[in-house]
Amino acid sequence: MPSPGSGRDPFRIPPELVTQHTDPSILPEQPQAIGGLFELVGTVARRALTLGLAAREPSFHVFVSADPQVMIEDDIVRFAERFAQSRPTPPDIVYVHDFDRPEAPKPLTVPAGAGATLVAAMDALIERLRNEIPGLVQHDEVRRATQRLARELDAKNREVLTGLESTAKNLGFGIRSVQGGVQTFPILHGKPLSAEQFGALDESTKRALGEAEDRLTHEVEKAAVLVREQNARFEAAREEAMSRLSEAVIRRACGEVKKLLEDFGDDVTQYLDNVEKALIADWRDFVENDAQGLTPGEGNDEGGSDHNLAEFDPEHATRLGRFKVNLLVAHDEEAPPPVIYETNPTYPNLFGYLERRARFGALLTDFTRIRPGSLHRASGGVLVVRAADLMTDPIIWERMKRVLRERRIGAEDPLGPLGLYATTLKPVPAPIRVRVVLVGPPEIYAALLDADADFASLFRVKVEIEPSIPRTLENLRALDGYLTNMAREREWGELDRSARARLLDLATRLAGDRQKLSLSLSPLEETAAFASALASARASGGADWVDPGGPTSQSPRPFRASETPPGSVVTAEDIEIAWRERRERAGAAERHIRELTIRGEVSLDTDGFRIGVVNGLSVYSAGDVEFGQPMRITAVVALGREGIVDVEHEAQLGGAIHTKGVAIIRGYLARMFGQERPLSLKAQIAFEQSYGEIDGDSASSSELFGVLSALSEVAIDQGIAVTGSVNQLGEIQAIGGVCAKIEGFFELCRARGLTGKQGVMLPRPNLEHLVLREDVATAIEEGKFHLYAVNTVAQGVEVLTGVPAGERDPSGRFPAASVFGRVERRIIEIAERLRAAEAQHSHGAPALESMEDVSHADLSEAGDFRSR
Repeated sequence: MPSPGSGRDPFRIPPELVTQHTDPSILPEQPQAIGGLFELVGTVARRALTLGLAAREPSFHVFVSADPQVMIEDDIVRFAERFAQSRPTPPDIVYVHDFDRPEAPKPLTVPAGAGATLVAAMDALIERLRNEIPGLVQHDEVRRATQRLARELDAKNREVLTGLESTAKNLGFGIRSVQGGVQTFPILHGKPLSAEQFGALDESTKRALGEAEDRLTHEVEKAAVLVREQNARFEAAREEAMSRLSEAVIRRACGEVKKLLEDFGDDVTQYLDNVEKALIADWRDFVENDAQGLTPGEGNDEGGSDHNLAEFDPEHATRLGRFKVNLLVAHDEEAPPPVIYETNPTYPNLFGYLERRARFGALLTDFTRIRPGSLHRASGGVLVVRAADLMTDPIIWERMKRVLRERRIGAEDPLGPLGLYATTLKPVPAPIRVRVVLVGPPEIYAALLDADADFASLFRVKVEIEPSIPRTLENLRALDGYLTNMAREREWGELDRSARARLLDLATRLAGDRQKLSLSLSPLEETAAFASALASARASGGADWVDPGGPTSQSPRPFRASETPPGSVVTAEDIEIAWRERRERAGAAERHIRELTIRGEVSLDTDGFRIGVVNGLSVYSAGDVEFGQPMRITAVVALGREGIVDVEHEAQLGGAIHTKGVAIIRGYLARMFGQERPLSLKAQIAFEQSYGEIDGDSASSSELFGVLSALSEVAIDQGIAVTGSVNQLGEIQAIGGVCAKIEGFFELCRARGLTGKQGVMLPRPNLEHLVLREDVATAIEEGKFHLYAVNTVAQGVEVLTGVPAGERDPSGRFPAASVFGRVERRIIEIAERLRAAEAQHSHGAPALESMEDVSHADLSEAGDFRSR
């Protein structure tokens, strides 16, 4: 077998390019605290959000496009709160009774802090009138008028009774006063006539007495009507006196309230005018409530009069309940506009609701039980909502758009839009001015932009949050300040410079780019928290801190995270151990697959040479963990015209991108070896022991190297794994997950024993993505493991085989000993043998015109017919 020799050296990656280290000395001893992650996202994003918050146009709502791993919501809230400090305080919102439309309570906007004043003023007004008006009965004017009217009424009643007695006497009857009226009886010889005496009278006398009694009854009725009229005039006169005095009291009290609230706006003034009219018209409610022992506002309850329950809807305010004020949204004076982060955007939480109570066998409400939602409370300020939460219910999204279009919001029953029931109370929508900030991934933004025409007209400001930021000195110090401030707030103890530098290195590793810092900081938070627990255990003097059985960095550590003792300092070693253990906690699937490979259940060599066999590298996902795993890729060549046969595609296990990669291999072979003659061959590619779907083109270079090896019969070093995609021009292109792939192959080689000849070949454009683990970097530095970077297929062939790929000479021929020269000879030989085989069988079948003309039945005759 050929030996690589020193031909790989030009492609070997130097150790200093395989990881990234932050010099702790560049970090300040006391870093400047960063208020939020939003300070790190870049000027463009901050200016875009500022534009959205400051724009006066009502439809300039904001969509913050950020990956879910970049938890930016709290920092957006903090940024908006700082922005709001210089903005004016929004007005309060109250709901009041509409005296013309009781079913539609109306909102009033009053200056900030004035809502509570209005509520207190109205409550005090009603309480004052409730105390003063019933006492008017004892007023001198009312008492004198009542006494005078009572004397007049008594005199007139006696006059009526005297006239009635005279009429009765003329008719031979007498009368006597009884409770509730008068009683008549016949008189004979000056004495009342008993029933026996009346029965003994003759018929003519009885008839005469009966006629006289009828006339007397008529006179009694006339007298009763006259008495009732006189009583009614008495009551009317007394009511007029009470009404006149009550009106004076109400006007005086309302005048004081109007003067107190004269700066609250025209709407409040109009409302107070309506209140004054209603109070003057219904002053009796104060006397009746006092007589019935009711408290103000009970006009809607069971204690109200029966006619109210029969005549009015039980959800409409009546009597003194009409004069209450429902303070919906209140702000302190001089307070900045509200910034609300709604974490549970349900229908009632967003839009408000009508609170109900059990009354009369039903759930009833009234205007004093209108409750605000987040949109009400955020009026004049900012509402932050996660787009994914908002999209869970299409009804909520449609209502949100309507509110933002109309800039009004009314409290509705959550079930109302479903048509399950309707309420008799229909509050007038309250005007709001709110800036909505939706936070969601780019996919949701694209989907809404494509599917919802209203979205583009409402959310006109897009803020793009990149998942990573440039690794500049300024950003390093800024992120260091943010992480240090987080450690201080969460009481993780002190992080020394080395620990802080290691966290920054891990941020670079998460970014997957040597020149970037990731803003997906959840793994760093978890690592720092567990490192703090390790440091706490060390500071507490745990006896099991040092394990003499192994190196300190590999020794298990106890956790004592309940409290941080004095003197607890987190070091880089604590960070490294916490990071490694975090990875191992979720690495069961990776360990299982590696164990199968080590035991030989998964066929894969890590040393030696084989023809047509390449160790490709793939990335597996298991939950929130991605890990690299080498896979054997084999290629076999035979006579035929099928060209490249993709076994994964034939088995319907290959994705569209993988199929594209195989088609690109066909294009490369046609460009390199099919310019002078048609390619007549059959090369079958397979991922061995792969039983799931394969997609992506990162193995296309590995597949091509396998085909070239099978055609040239030049063996490939099994100690070198390959990753990278290839284009039709033979250029090796960058792929994703390069660090996971390298570390996956390294783990397998280390488990079997590092030979010093093993390594990974990768595309040179991926050099910027190398941020490998410390143990891998150390092995590379010590020469136990190697990385090779190539730009072309020719370079890759030389690294894998130790044989030059070859270049065409002026006559257009490859050197005979080169890999490409051998490939070309083999292709010519296959074509000649194929023509000969077809000539022998020409009597039974027509000549084949293309690769597609060969059926799978011809596989039985396929093989390597070359002489050895």
